[in-house]
Amino acid sequence: MLKSALMIALLFSAFVAWAEERPRLVLQITVDALRGDLPDRFRNVTGEGGFRYLMNKGIHYTNANYQHANTETIVGHASLATGAVPAAHGMVGNVWFDREKDRLVYNIEDPDYHLLSEGADVNRKTE
Repeated sequence: MLKSALMIALLFSAFVAWAEERPRLVLQITVDALRGDLPDRFRNVTGEGGFRYLMNKGIHYTNANYQHANTETIVGHASLATGAVPAAHGMVGNVWFDREKDRLVYNIEDPDYHLLSEGADVNRKTE
């Protein structure tokens, strides 16, 4: 009985220690069309804050990629953020046909909130 209680206490303390080590925030910055070599190339000519701070204090991947066929913006961002393929994370394109709504929908569309200001949202016909 004492061994069981000791084992449970040990497991609980290990879990608490692990939980405390986890980051409170994960920030992913993905810049469309920014060549991967440019942040390092211009690191010394930028200020101490901004990208240089993030690169020095955070984790900076110099060759992060994920294989997926569709190269639209939301597909790549969601794949990099989740590590999942589009079939799993659900972002299959910037725009897709929603069968329930019987129309095209934009990937970050929310009928309760405008993207910019009323009347200035994304033109779904051109996206």
